[in-house]
Amino acid sequence: MTQTITQPLGAVTPPPQPEDQHPWWTYFTFCTDHKVIGIQYMVTTFIFYLIGGALATVVRAELATPQVNLVSRELYNQLFTVHATVMIFLWIVPAGTGAFANYLLPLQLGARDMAFPKLNAVAFWMIPPAGILLISSF
Repeated sequence: MTQTITQPLGAVTPPPQPEDQHPWWTYFTFCTDHKVIGIQYMVTTFIFYLIGGALATVVRAELATPQVNLVSRELYNQLFTVHATVMIFLWIVPAGTGAFANYLLPLQLGARDMAFPKLNAVAFWMIPPAGILLISSF
């Protein structure tokens, strides 16, 4: 025997709420979704791109005149080296292999997710501390 529940006319039932509502930052912190990890790579590499661009601006400002005006020679060499290292290892390589490969390749292949999603997330979370360590080293 089936029961039917009747409601008075005009009664509106509230829509069901999801049980586990988390803030948005928890979704972007420890998520194993390949699209979210790709976006994390894009944002992180763009921040490092801006830092590398700031270093390049100081280097070019020093090269504007033949005299040593803005920074010393030792600091110029350090800025040039850190700029190149940031642009290669914290922007070009992670943006190409991390951001676009994580975001686009599973979609192009028709896969639901990456092969090892937790390893993929750990690989991303190694980049920000490494970048901070690299930039703070000089």
